[in-house]
Amino acid sequence: MKLNRFLATAAALWIVALPSGSFGQPSIKQVVSSAEKKQLAQFEVTLDKLREDRMIPAISAAIVKNRKVLWARGFGYADLEQKIPATEHTAYHLASLTKTFASTIVMQLLKEGKVRLDDPVTNYGIALPSEGVIRVKHLLSHTSQGNPGERYQYSGDRFGRLDKVILQVTGRSFADLLFERIIEPLGLDETAPNVPPQAIVPEPDDPAVKEIKEAMEELRKAYNDGNADALAQFYVPNNSVFRDDGAVLDYNQEAYIGGALRAGYKVSVETFNIRVARVGSTVFSTSYLQGTLTPPNGTPTRLGPSRVTYVWVQDNGKWKIAHTHQSELNGTPISEKRLQRFEEVSQKMALPYELRNQGGTLSPVRGSYPTFFGTAAGLITTLLDMAKYDIALDQNKLLDQQTQQLAWTPTISTKGETLPYGLGWFIQDYYGIRLIWHYGYWNCNSSLIVKVPHKNLTFIVMANTDALSRATTLGANEDMTSSPMGLAFLEQFVLPDVFGEPLPTINWKGSSDEVKATLERAMKKKYADVLKTELKIQRMTFSSVGKTEESKRMARIYMDLYGKKMPAETAKARIIAKIDRVRDSEDRTEEFRLDSEQRVRIFVLGEGILAQGEMADYGFLEDSETGKTVWQMKASESLHAGGAEKNRMVDTVVTLPAGKYRLRYKSDDSHSYDSWNADPPDYDFWGIAIYSVE
Repeated sequence: MKLNRFLATAAALWIVALPSGSFGQPSIKQVVSSAEKKQLAQFEVTLDKLREDRMIPAISAAIVKNRKVLWARGFGYADLEQKIPATEHTAYHLASLTKTFASTIVMQLLKEGKVRLDDPVTNYGIALPSEGVIRVKHLLSHTSQGNPGERYQYSGDRFGRLDKVILQVTGRSFADLLFERIIEPLGLDETAPNVPPQAIVPEPDDPAVKEIKEAMEELRKAYNDGNADALAQFYVPNNSVFRDDGAVLDYNQEAYIGGALRAGYKVSVETFNIRVARVGSTVFSTSYLQGTLTPPNGTPTRLGPSRVTYVWVQDNGKWKIAHTHQSELNGTPISEKRLQRFEEVSQKMALPYELRNQGGTLSPVRGSYPTFFGTAAGLITTLLDMAKYDIALDQNKLLDQQTQQLAWTPTISTKGETLPYGLGWFIQDYYGIRLIWHYGYWNCNSSLIVKVPHKNLTFIVMANTDALSRATTLGANEDMTSSPMGLAFLEQFVLPDVFGEPLPTINWKGSSDEVKATLERAMKKKYADVLKTELKIQRMTFSSVGKTEESKRMARIYMDLYGKKMPAETAKARIIAKIDRVRDSEDRTEEFRLDSEQRVRIFVLGEGILAQGEMADYGFLEDSETGKTVWQMKASESLHAGGAEKNRMVDTVVTLPAGKYRLRYKSDDSHSYDSWNADPPDYDFWGIAIYSVE
């Protein structure tokens, strides 16, 4: 294994060393101008620094311009232990970037009239809990939850149900169609669907193994040729069959099938993954079968994919079938082609890593990749193959322009709202720039593709940890600019044209005064909010790699520069009691007394889990004598307090009778003052305060 990996890497390094355009498919490379070389050199420094800051062992990144590869290279090590560098030929798991390939396949089927976006998914045997009718378009656009079409809520599991849609209308697996419609036509020789580990029992060293496999090929040929007489040679008279619905039939199998063939039925089948085993004088074979059955002057119907088991016995020196069992597969079989390609691409694949605490310090250690493959995730590829795919999309080689644009159009909800997702792609408007993008995020792998149509630019980056997507709001807020590498790409190649000047580089490891001075100078610039986003990203980056104090420092800089104090009406009111700057896992109390009935203003910020209708950090008010709660912060009554959606605020006026009270605040073990695990609130406050209303 190490030798194979060494040879694959050596070959990749040799290829990279060749002059531009002399490797692989030179047609996808382009000449780089001197100005672009300078720009790319700066970008390389930025990317490698971002990689190091996030403790990512390896990334590979590419830029496609005007449908040709402008630049592609690897950074860091695909194998930390062996010091094998990442290159443009290093393979990575794509995670959810696989969804864009699935979208392309489904949109092709849509164009062919085999699928309709408005088809109820129940037509394809898909049953999901719902308040209404879930349609194919709802799976593609992540709008199937709740009242279908009303709101966006990302769900890889529900998107993955498209596997069944593809299988039902074509009789072929998603993996098969990928090879047939995308991988092979585009020459994606470094791309493979994932394959789970397989426990394969070695076949016996027995002449019967070869004989049975030859017999199965003859049997398949007899079916496809419609040769009933040849078919009769393979069946023991009055043999039994287990149907795929579980019923047992006792009849002459040969007469049943042979009669159908003689009546004009046409069969076209293929078998693969044949395995043979012997028990005494009886031999068993298992295989996958799929194909079509066409009645006389009728429409073909799908056969399989099914797992078929034959029990073979010898009759006058010839192997014959005494019993058959056929069962429909819940999943799809793995073809020999897919298995072989996976083994080839695996030799180029970066090893998986994850951050773990080693002696009090986070560091990358070997992990394991997911074994799943389907429409939602599991494709493995390299930069150059992704570039070929991207170029083919823009050249309308896979979909005509109208169908492709449909996939790249934001979904409109049933309430008329523009949602962040189209059909298999995110779509975002950023300073008037249309971005088409998707990200991947799973165990030990992450990825990002960003298309900027008006500049004919695409940025692609992949990593062998989850850190490209971890500690971002790519999925939660559907904002591509929360990706540090995605934003760096925009700052270098897109935004200078928007703002009419380059954006300043900030030394985030410099002193707080130095960082604040740079940000303050930018506050009147058009790009001020871009640098504000950079600050948020840097805080999250420090937090994600265990640099807690640096993360707190960034949070303090953010609050000093951008944090609001109190609403004006509240700020000028007299404070009766206050609990502020609450940290993780605290339960704080402040007592106060009211001598008479009084109207008071309650101002409180906390962390709310809206999907569950609960508060994680919250304030409340108790009667000191009875211990009874007289007021409590509720998620359902809260407003967004800025920053992450879970930052919730209540600002209300209530009337309290005279008495003695306890002001209370409880927090959980994360996301609190100066220890935010997501964007902090707009207000420089985390707690509860009671003000007098005069």
